[in-house]
Amino acid sequence: MLITKEVEVELNPKTITLFENKGYDIPKIMNRRKKLIVKRGTKIIVKVEDLSDKSMVLVDIECDGCGEILENTAWQFYNKYVKEDGKYYCVKCAQNGYKKYTSFYEWCYINLSKEDADLIMLRWDYELNVDKNGKILSPQTTTYGSHGLKERGYWFKCLEHPEHKSEQKRIKDFTNGHVGSITCNQCNSISITHPYLVKYLINKEDALKYTVYANTKIPMKCPECGFEKETSTNTLVSQGFGCNSCGDGISYPEKFVVNVLEQLNKIFKPQLTKTTFKWCGKYKYDNYIENINCIIETHGNQHYEERTTGRWNKSLEETEENDFDKEWLARSNKIKNYIILDCRESDMNWIKNSIMNSKLPQLLDFKEEDIDWLKCHEWACSSMVKEVSNLWNIGIKSTLEIKQRLKLSKSSVVRYLNQSVALGWCDYNGNEEKMKSIRKKIICLSNNEIFESITEASNKYNIGDSDISKCCIGKCKSAGIHPDTKEKMVWIYYEEYILKTEGEIIKILNDAQDKKIICLNDGEIFNSTIEASLKYQISPSSISNCCHHRQKSGGIHHIKGEKLVWMFYNEYILTI
Repeated sequence: MLITKEVEVELNPKTITLFENKGYDIPKIMNRRKKLIVKRGTKIIVKVEDLSDKSMVLVDIECDGCGEILENTAWQFYNKYVKEDGKYYCVKCAQNGYKKYTSFYEWCYINLSKEDADLIMLRWDYELNVDKNGKILSPQTTTYGSHGLKERGYWFKCLEHPEHKSEQKRIKDFTNGHVGSITCNQCNSISITHPYLVKYLINKEDALKYTVYANTKIPMKCPECGFEKETSTNTLVSQGFGCNSCGDGISYPEKFVVNVLEQLNKIFKPQLTKTTFKWCGKYKYDNYIENINCIIETHGNQHYEERTTGRWNKSLEETEENDFDKEWLARSNKIKNYIILDCRESDMNWIKNSIMNSKLPQLLDFKEEDIDWLKCHEWACSSMVKEVSNLWNIGIKSTLEIKQRLKLSKSSVVRYLNQSVALGWCDYNGNEEKMKSIRKKIICLSNNEIFESITEASNKYNIGDSDISKCCIGKCKSAGIHPDTKEKMVWIYYEEYILKTEGEIIKILNDAQDKKIICLNDGEIFNSTIEASLKYQISPSSISNCCHHRQKSGGIHHIKGEKLVWMFYNEYILTI
């Protein structure tokens, strides 16, 4: 509704003609040439409806929807948007279908509980929600469908953390069902959800700026050695920092699970390095618990979502196919229990819940309160390079003992010690360690004969020092043939031998000896793959792969031309 009825206008040549034609009396004066003219700056009062359609004269209007008084509105804008019935609506009412708009305040109390609506009203920042004219905006005068200041939203405070800065939120997104759109982003930031990652950030303010899902690369540094690089928080939480200087290459979930197993103190011995079997070919498994015949896989984010950043170069479909093949291969080779833990988030509570919701508590007979979860988290956050160097520096000068304490392979311990030397963290000497190992007491498991050093055993049986040494550290399964029994000789350091169970010793001996095999085509039995390969002139590895179910056949019969199928004899007799 138009409030202003008459306005004062300043005349110009165009409006003089306009208003004269409409019958207005225009004041004129006589100039020196005796001619009537209108003096510059002359003003007259006219009815607003007599203004030209494009006039910029200001008028006051009342919205026919909400009753708001719209002061100083240009006449041409009123004239453009007034309806045929003479009604005029403000922008808010126009957006609401030319009826009284619902304010954000009203919407909240209509659609939410009073408690939730009260909290949202308390979050409204009256200091920052001010328009360009300095007018304070409130939830009562703001439509629930508004985009906000400069289309960026209105300012909301955080009630839980007063130190958090107010953030702009588009209430239209919130009222359209995007509930999370009005929450405080800083409450989902690293500083709140993953505070243990703050130590990696060079600019500490980034802890409030980014969530763990952000792909933006920001400057970070290794808290152990100070190495700096740019990486995203998404990569940090899913793959770890991956320090180029002192990194151990072991993920948070893997360390976390191993510490859980270590705390349970069962008869199995968890190890941080990947587990392999004779039958697994290219695959490696995260952990294996022998006494319950169980493989545990810790699946990170890349097993559940498509990854476009970081070092993971497989698509989600390829990853799922790979996971299926690994599990199928394990179960085909009589792995009774195959547990996959959802570790898509490297978070203590997330992985704890994943473990407790799996079959592990039942298989290993433990409850949630049996585990010190914070200890698991702290150990998972540690650098194995730093841990190894610390143990070395406090006097544990044995790679074997460090290996047993940290659940690592000996090769990993040596690699981490060499990294520590490069960083100046310890005084490990690989050559000196090698010489000590040659002088260490060893035992031949084949006949329980003990020697004071590798050299002593080498001289007696005429076997190379390096061959016995490789057997002791697990690089080969045997070294030399006993002159009397003709058995393969299996060697191990005595200090390691006394820590092993009888079952573990038997397994080492069995693995070292050749197994009988049978050709299923004609039932012929051989004492070893070598013996069979010599007869049929085929590769021993193809026969072995067939026995381990890695391929369906091994070689072609030289007369019949048919594919040869092989099986370990001790497995074959169970099928008869």
